[in-house]
Amino acid sequence: MKPFLIILCSLFCLQSCGQNNKAMNEKVTEILGNLYKDVKYYDQRINYHAQITIGGCNFEVLINDFPVHQYFGSINGSLNTNVPINTAILGQGVQNWKVRIYPIYDRKEINGKMVSIPREAIEKGARAKISIEGLRFKENGDIEKDFGKIVKFEAPLNKDKSTGENIFADAGKPYIEYSGTFQADVPYQLDGWKNSVDLSKENKEQIATEILKEYEKYKDWIQNRELDKIAVSKLHGKKEDAQALFYNKIVNQEYINDFIDMWGREGLKTQVIENIELKYYGNNRIVTLINKSYNDSPLWASYIDEDNDSSYILIPLYFHRSKPGAPLEVIR
Repeated sequence: MKPFLIILCSLFCLQSCGQNNKAMNEKVTEILGNLYKDVKYYDQRINYHAQITIGGCNFEVLINDFPVHQYFGSINGSLNTNVPINTAILGQGVQNWKVRIYPIYDRKEINGKMVSIPREAIEKGARAKISIEGLRFKENGDIEKDFGKIVKFEAPLNKDKSTGENIFADAGKPYIEYSGTFQADVPYQLDGWKNSVDLSKENKEQIATEILKEYEKYKDWIQNRELDKIAVSKLHGKKEDAQALFYNKIVNQEYINDFIDMWGREGLKTQVIENIELKYYGNNRIVTLINKSYNDSPLWASYIDEDNDSSYILIPLYFHRSKPGAPLEVIR
């Protein structure tokens, strides 16, 4: 083919891809663009956040046995983050919080692959703090009202008699968890997984086979940029998220932009789903898959970022069975 024909073909492909992307983005907006219209109790909105400060360990933070934040890997320094937790709060009343602490991981090469290997025990330098507070935000994102902290927890420390150093009280253990309760005064009631099937009573191998098919389906959708199918499959859960987080039109559009950026990022290349294990949450009414080598979602894709560096995204999916005999479906 002559050079000018190659250029013309390239221009045509770029134009065609651009038109296809625009059409797909419009479909996603059509599916997810009206979430805010069904939101109730906007004037009574209250958004609960967990302020998490953790270092020297791996961890999970759960609200009502649903994971709102976690880290599994090697540790360099500490993590300080603020996480919204309303999507794990299904209604008004007493809620449960839990912090699970694990040893840090070391990265090692085994059979030509880099894997994360947990150490035998939690280090003396581990630290864990969590506080939960309620806030009401203005539409511009500023705080309108601060309802104050309702949980303030710090994992206990002991003083080393010989050095005077403060050390993690549960250092040396392979695992420790701390838990408590708090009152949430949200005005909504969500179905979520409250009445879903207890999946721990079902055959584990059959669930693993069923859920793997769902992950493979998502993998194909991502690779083929079928964002409309992803949007439809997540619609029910996102309607609940919109209510829990009190979406307005602006926040709804921000969510759509994030959805397209994550699921439809140019150049995404999905990777093999392997080394999997079932993990149960929501008092056994929610199930997900993890890759055992790094204890996180096995659904991931690589891409080249703005700095021309290789990067990747991990995509967690949480499934429930709404009633006996129903298929597994994404709830968060």
